[in-house]
Amino acid sequence: MDSGRNIPLRRQSSSIISPTNSAVSNIPVEDDDYGEDFDLSVSFHKRKQSGIPLEIAGGIGTSASKEPSLEQIADEEEGVAIQSSSRMSSFSPPVSPMPEFEELFSEDNRRLRYFNSIKFLSTRNIIILAFITVLAIFMTIHTPPEPDPALDVSRPVEADAPTEDGESHFEGVGGPLQFYTEVNHVRYYKSLDKMEEMKSEGPRPADRELGGMHVFENVCLTNNIDAISYENNPTTSLRGLIYFTRDQENNSQRCVPCSNSEDMDNWDGTYEDEKAVNHKCGMNGLHTMYATSAGDWSNCIMEEENNQMMKTFGQTQSPTNVTSVHFFQAPTFLLQFNAFDMESALFDMLMTYLPFWRTFEKNDFPFDSLISHSVKGCVSHSRHPFCELLHQMAAFWEVQDLPWESNENTLYCYKTLYVNQEGYNRNLEHDGHVTKEVFGRLREILFNSFGLPRRRTVEDREKDAKIEGQDLLGTKIILYDKKSKDETYWTDMEAVVTQAKSLEKYQDVTFVVVEEFDDLSVAQQARTFNEADAVVMVHGQHVANAIYAVDGTSFVGVGCFETVPLVGNTKFMELMDSSYRHVSKCQEDNEDGSEACVVCQDDNRFTITLPAFEKMIDDVIAK
Repeated sequence: MDSGRNIPLRRQSSSIISPTNSAVSNIPVEDDDYGEDFDLSVSFHKRKQSGIPLEIAGGIGTSASKEPSLEQIADEEEGVAIQSSSRMSSFSPPVSPMPEFEELFSEDNRRLRYFNSIKFLSTRNIIILAFITVLAIFMTIHTPPEPDPALDVSRPVEADAPTEDGESHFEGVGGPLQFYTEVNHVRYYKSLDKMEEMKSEGPRPADRELGGMHVFENVCLTNNIDAISYENNPTTSLRGLIYFTRDQENNSQRCVPCSNSEDMDNWDGTYEDEKAVNHKCGMNGLHTMYATSAGDWSNCIMEEENNQMMKTFGQTQSPTNVTSVHFFQAPTFLLQFNAFDMESALFDMLMTYLPFWRTFEKNDFPFDSLISHSVKGCVSHSRHPFCELLHQMAAFWEVQDLPWESNENTLYCYKTLYVNQEGYNRNLEHDGHVTKEVFGRLREILFNSFGLPRRRTVEDREKDAKIEGQDLLGTKIILYDKKSKDETYWTDMEAVVTQAKSLEKYQDVTFVVVEEFDDLSVAQQARTFNEADAVVMVHGQHVANAIYAVDGTSFVGVGCFETVPLVGNTKFMELMDSSYRHVSKCQEDNEDGSEACVVCQDDNRFTITLPAFEKMIDDVIAK
């Protein structure tokens, strides 16, 4: 070792490297702590520093005369004092002459590099590179843009608006803020101030060729909680529709629905209550309220004047104090009917919906779910007679029946809402809306679903009788007096029926007295009507079971009032190939039995003489 030659030392990057061993010269070893003044970013890793191939760099590193060994470095450290404060400034590269370019990059070395580059560009590597490039382009094209952040519409902020002291002005950076939780296409908002502003649209017809069904966009529904307590005709079919627009924001009664005192058969119609609330009323079963937002509606109905007006109109709505919103994104059908009256449900809802059902059955349902506030879980699990009918006819196939909770804080809203207009075809006044073919198909499905014993048409029954070697002689008459109800009822029905059974002329007539229809299941009620050749009973919702009767059945309604029930509509009887007769109050003493009529004791109770009863039964058998 040449002790007369001072060789300055330099720490190699963050590693200790042996310059005499190229095999391990690239293995990093963790540094000691050198303090803040030492630059840990310096690197003399051979491949990084010069790009020289390791095969060449190894030859340079093995020249002992140009690089000090570790023993030499150790000897020098004993004799040379290095100040820590100037460590970096005192270091200098080892004195070593730089090899010439031709030594490093001889013809053989250049050929070696060229050969290596050709190996890199092999067919396999090119295919891999092309695949990565195509994948990157595909992901770039198909990555959807991020939606705009949810906005606080309760107090919009202009971009150039001045910021007052104490006011926080927020600008979103990065991904959008989510002010709701979405599960199964339902957005759950826990804060009304964070909802996106909704602008309602509609109604538009669900079908240009069929009337009675309408489509609304971005609306909310409420329930009339007074309707179930109406003294006359309580109902579960009334809904409030919140329509979002700024056209009514200066109307202090914008959130008050019209009363239910008028027949509102047209959305664009003009009605008396419009003068009180200063806005359009809506239509039967769907009374309109206006607001700029869900929070605006909630605040509006809580105002004392509006609250009192709603009570006066019998239009108290639920919910009242709204704090959360369930916003359904999938198209939804509003199933509404009067659950207290099966006959009204049949004519107000089903007689409007039937032609749409037939169209949807052939094609596809335009809505994915339905909501029923009339009966919870109507088509999924309810045993209500009308719900059971809808279930058996597959009125909505696999459309989901949405669950809901009745509370005063949650508002239910819908991005797309299909509304079957209540009572649109109640009296079958829209000719051709329900055809005999569509109605016949409905009844065939119900006969099969309930396993009813008698086939629908006279022709089919005659074929069955011929095959079984029987005849169609004999008449079965079903009678119901509604005696157990605190309403109109026939006080002496069982007595007069007992007398009639003893008469010779009625030996082929089977009289069946029904004690109480409410004690029978839906299937049992359907079977009772299906087996009857004639039905004689006091008017009530049970007459809706006429839909299960066979063609040619005779229906007789008895009572003190002249009002004919809905099933007595001649157009309905034509669909059934049946007949209806109404037996009401006698005009004079009818002891001779020349007239089939009833003797009224008061407005609700009545009797019928045997001669009058015979006249009624004779007319039924003659048909």
